Amino acid sequence: MLRRMSRAAAVPTGYRPFLSGVRSPVIAPITRFLIGVPLVFLTTRTDRYFAWTIATPMTAAFLGANYFASAVLAILAARETIWANGRIAVSVALAFAPLTTVATLVHLDLFHLGTFYGWFWVVAYCVYPAQLIYFVSKQLKVPGTDPPRESPLPVWVKAILGVHAVLLIPLGIALFAAPTPVGSVWPWTLTALTGQVIAAWVLAFGVLAAHAIYENDVARTRPAMLGYPFLGAMHVFMLTRFADDVRWDSPGAWLYVAVISSCFVLGFFGIMTEAERRSSARPSR
Repeated sequence: MLRRMSRAAAVPTGYRPFLSGVRSPVIAPITRFLIGVPLVFLTTRTDRYFAWTIATPMTAAFLGANYFASAVLAILAARETIWANGRIAVSVALAFAPLTTVATLVHLDLFHLGTFYGWFWVVAYCVYPAQLIYFVSKQLKVPGTDPPRESPLPVWVKAILGVHAVLLIPLGIALFAAPTPVGSVWPWTLTALTGQVIAAWVLAFGVLAAHAIYENDVARTRPAMLGYPFLGAMHVFMLTRFADDVRWDSPGAWLYVAVISSCFVLGFFGIMTEAERRSSARPSR
């Protein structure tokens, strides 16, 4: 009760607060982390310890990196008290969850429905989109305004985000709509199911970049910018483990490396601006 009161008091008068249902400071990070655990630590054992069997370890590694990174993004967004400063993380969920639900229902016969892992996934993605829509609609009805944009993003940051958006959104849509033909140009082997789930993540990260450009403010994009270096680090870690799965003669492989590398550049900007913000917030002696 006291924690809720202190958090509400931290929201300046007139600004729309970030409701706990959408922030989901506990459930969202834990759920994403739990889904990612077998993908990250039992990458080659998905036949026993995941919702469905993923034959190519690099696919499981890619998904695991994204689930861990999205858990960090949820934690970072949950620290915000103003809707405008945390909603960038919600856009990722809104793009990813419905597509993953569709992919799950289309390929339901491939899931391990005789195991906890299979049912956990199916139930989670049948419930989550409706729950997300309910909480977002409730959030949008809360009275208040957005704080003014005080620190616009540098042109070079928006340029990188623009490349992400222009590249990842069409690629995600195409891969989801036609996972087999489009998946043939992916730098490692995909199936129809893994292609569509990967497509959901690709689209979600493209939407994240486009949303950051729209917000065009350091405070409003802070969760994303601080989350980018962890996303990059997770992908580098998994890529070094399963590099043999990658077709390095494919242009897509080097495009993948370029996108991951750019996450560190965005992350550097996020870390530097956060350090500057904390330094200026310290009382002078």
